[in-house]
Amino acid sequence: MASVRRFGGAVAGSAALASAGVASGQQPLLAAAVVPLAFVLVGALSGTPAAAGSVRVDRSIRPASPMPGETVTVTLTVTNATDRALPDVRIVDGVPDAVTVFAGSPRAAVALRAGESATVSYSLVARRGEYAFDPPRVRLRNASATRYDTAAVEAGGDARLSCEVGVDEVPLHEQTTGFTGQLPTDTGGSGVEFYGTREYRTGDPPSRIDWRQLAKSGSLTTVDYRRQQAARTVVLVDARDACDVAPAEGYPTGVDLGVYAAARLVGTLANADHQVGVAAVEDAPAGETVAWVEPSSGPELRARAERLFSEVLASPAGDRGVADGSGAGNDAVADLRRRLSGSTQLIVVSPFLDAYPPEAVRTLAAHGHELTVVSPDVAGDGSTGKRIVALERRTRLAGVRDAGVPVVDWHPDEPLTLALADALEAVR
Repeated sequence: MASVRRFGGAVAGSAALASAGVASGQQPLLAAAVVPLAFVLVGALSGTPAAAGSVRVDRSIRPASPMPGETVTVTLTVTNATDRALPDVRIVDGVPDAVTVFAGSPRAAVALRAGESATVSYSLVARRGEYAFDPPRVRLRNASATRYDTAAVEAGGDARLSCEVGVDEVPLHEQTTGFTGQLPTDTGGSGVEFYGTREYRTGDPPSRIDWRQLAKSGSLTTVDYRRQQAARTVVLVDARDACDVAPAEGYPTGVDLGVYAAARLVGTLANADHQVGVAAVEDAPAGETVAWVEPSSGPELRARAERLFSEVLASPAGDRGVADGSGAGNDAVADLRRRLSGSTQLIVVSPFLDAYPPEAVRTLAAHGHELTVVSPDVAGDGSTGKRIVALERRTRLAGVRDAGVPVVDWHPDEPLTLALADALEAVR
C-alpha cells in the first residue's frame, strides 16, 4: 500500500487562515480554515483495499485459433469482488510484445459498485506462433487519491493466443516415389480402392484372384486396386527481403505468412507418410542462397523444419543467410535443382511481389518437376501504389497459371484449407 501527499498545501492554507483569524480576531477567517482541513480529514480517513483480493479479472480471446493477419478480439471482464464501492480501478492487460494492438486499448479506468463488473475490449493482429499473456496489472485508489495499491492479478479464462491452424489436404501431382503412401494414383496394383480386373499373370497373389469369376466362367482373372504411393515433395519458401512487406503496420509480412503456410503444409504431408523436404530462398551479399532440409519423414524432419522456420523468422530483413551454412552462390535455383531428384515435386510459397518467383517456377517446371504455387496476398489496396502492386502480382500469377501450374491465391482473411481445396480440384 502506497500513499500520496496530496493535501500538504491544504494543511498549510488551513494553518495560515487560522493564524490570520487569531491575530486579527476575525471569525470568518477562522471559519474558512475549516474548509481545507475537511479535505485533509477525508483523505486521512479514506482507506483502500488490497488490489490482489478486491478485483477479479477474466479474459476472453476470440477466435481461439486465428489465422495469421486475422483480427482477434480480447475482452477483459473486471469484477468488484468486495462489498464496498471501488471509486478508482485502473487496469492494464499483459499483451505479448510480439503482437500489435491496432484498435481499442488494453488500458482502462473504471469505478465499480459492490459486485459490479465492467468490460474492456481491444483488437490484435494475429501472427504465427503461440503467445502467452502476462497477468493484468490492477491499481486501486481511494476516493481522495491519497492511497493506492498495485498488484498483478491472475486472469481467468484464456491466457494464450495460438495461431497454428492446420490444413486437411495438400494438392499434390501424381509424381511419386514408388514407395507405399496415401496419394492415390491412376495405376492398378495392391491397395484398397477397386481399380479394375485383368487376365491372371503367373505370380499374382491368390488373395487378388477373382474366384467368383473363376466359378462362373472358368477363366482366371486378377483384381487390381488403385495404388497408393508416397510423394517426394519439397516446400519452397520465398524468404527474400522483397517479400518482407505487410499490407499495413502490425500485420504479418509475406515472409511471416509464407512460413506459416509452409509449416502447415509440411505437417500435413508428413502426417500422410510422404517424403517432405523444406527449402528457403534468402538474400545474401553474393546473391540468393538456399537453406535446406533434406526430404524425409518422422519426428526428426519436423524438428529440422521447425528450426529452419524459426531461423528464417528470427533473421531481420537484409540479414538473412543460409540456415545450415551450405548452398552459397548467386543462383539459388540452380543450387536447388542440384539437390532435387527427378521424382521430386515442389510447392512454392511466395507472395509474388517481383519477377523472381515466376522465373524460378518456369525454370523448375522446364526441368521436369511438377509444381504448385501457394501465394499469400500482402499487396493490400487503397493507395495508387498498392493497387499497382496488386495488379502486377495478379498478372504474374496469371502467367504461371497459364503455364499449367496450379495456383493457390490465398488472402489471409480466408482459411488456408479453403484456398487449398480449389487447387486440389485443379490437380485432380
